Amino acid sequence: MSKNTVRLHHIDLLRGLIIIFMILDHAMVYCRDYLVNDPMDVPGTEPMIFLSRFISHFCAPLFIFLAGLSAALTENRFDNSREFSTSLIQRGIVLILLEFTVISWSWSFNPLFPMLYAQVIWAIGWGFVFLGILRRLDLRLVFIAGALIVLGHNLVDGLHFQDNIWMHNLWSVLHQKNILELPFDFKVRTTYPILPIIGLMCLAFMAGRYYISQEFSKKIEKQALGTGIACLLCYAVLRNFNLYGDSGRFVIQESTVFTLMSFFNPTKYPISLQFMLLTVGTGLTLLFFLKRLTPTFSESFLQVLGKTSMFSYIVHLYLLHLVSWLLIPVLGFKFSDMTYGKTLIGLPEGFGLSYSSTYIFATVIVLLTVLLAQLYIPWKNANKNNLIARYI
Repeated sequence: MSKNTVRLHHIDLLRGLIIIFMILDHAMVYCRDYLVNDPMDVPGTEPMIFLSRFISHFCAPLFIFLAGLSAALTENRFDNSREFSTSLIQRGIVLILLEFTVISWSWSFNPLFPMLYAQVIWAIGWGFVFLGILRRLDLRLVFIAGALIVLGHNLVDGLHFQDNIWMHNLWSVLHQKNILELPFDFKVRTTYPILPIIGLMCLAFMAGRYYISQEFSKKIEKQALGTGIACLLCYAVLRNFNLYGDSGRFVIQESTVFTLMSFFNPTKYPISLQFMLLTVGTGLTLLFFLKRLTPTFSESFLQVLGKTSMFSYIVHLYLLHLVSWLLIPVLGFKFSDMTYGKTLIGLPEGFGLSYSSTYIFATVIVLLTVLLAQLYIPWKNANKNNLIARYI
C-alpha cells in the first residue's frame, strides 16, 4: 500500500476557521438570549444574534465539502478502489458510532440521557458510507448521484408521511428533521437529515479528483474561484426571486437590516440547495485567497486546528461543558441547583452568559483547544497505527 498523501495548507486554514466559527456557535448555547428557530425569525431575532448564527452556518456544509474533497486526496494511499471504498465505509461507521457515544456524552455528561442527537458527524459518517458504496460500484455513479441529489432534493420538501410508520422514520433520517422513538424510552433527533449531505460529499469528492487530475495547477484554482462566484450569483438570483432551492422565502422587510437578514436566511435543516450555494460558494472563494498565503502562515494556530479537526471538534465540546460547570458558583448558582439528567447540559435554571461574555467564553475555549491540539499532533504522528490516531 502506498502511503503518499497530499496536505494542502489552504484547506487546513479553512478548516481552522471553521473550527473557530463552530466553537462560537456552540458557545452561544450558553448565551441566555440565543434561542432561535431555523430559519431564524425575521423580524424576531436580534441582529447581533442573527450575525453569530449566520457565521456558524458555514461550519457544517464546509466540513462536509472538505470531507469529500479530502477523501479524494487520500485515495492514492490505497492499492485499489475496492480497498479505498472499504476504508470509507469503515470510517463512516466509526463516525456514526462516535456521534452517539463520545460526542453525545460531551453534551450531556450522561450516557443514559434519553435523547440522542444525530448531528453533523453522523451525517458525514453516512456520507462516507454511501460514497464508499458508490465508489465501489462505479465512479460515474458518484457524480450522477451527487448532482441529482444536490440539485433535486428540494423538489421533495413537501413530501411527508404519517407518524409511526417505517416511511416516516426513513424520511426523517433522509430528509425531514424529526424526533424518533427508540426502545427503552430513548429518542433520537435527526438534526441533520443525510440525503443532501450525501449529495454534497459526492460532488466534493469528484471536485477533489478533478483537482488532482489537473495537478493542483493555478488554472484549477481560478476555476474553483469562478465556481465559487457562480454559486454566489446563483444564490442571489434564486433567493431574490424565490425561484427554487429553499422552503423559506425571502421577504422585503420594514428596514434594510431586516431585509438583509431575510436574504441571508436559508434553511439549514435539511441543508437546502440555496444554503449550499451560499456557504460552499463562499468557501471556494476563500480557498482561492487562502492559497495565496504562505504555507507557514498560522502554523501554530489555524493550521493546528485544521490538521486536528476531528480531535478539536470533540475536545471543544467537552471544554465548553466543563468550563460552564466551573462557572456555576462564579455566576451565583449552587451545584445543588443543577438540572443534571433532566436537561441536556444540566445547568441550573436561569444560567446564562451575556452576549459579550459568551464571546470571551468562546475565545478561552478556542485557546484551550489549540493548546490541546498542539499536544495531540506529535502523539498522533508517533502512534499512526493507533485506533484513535487513525480516526480522530
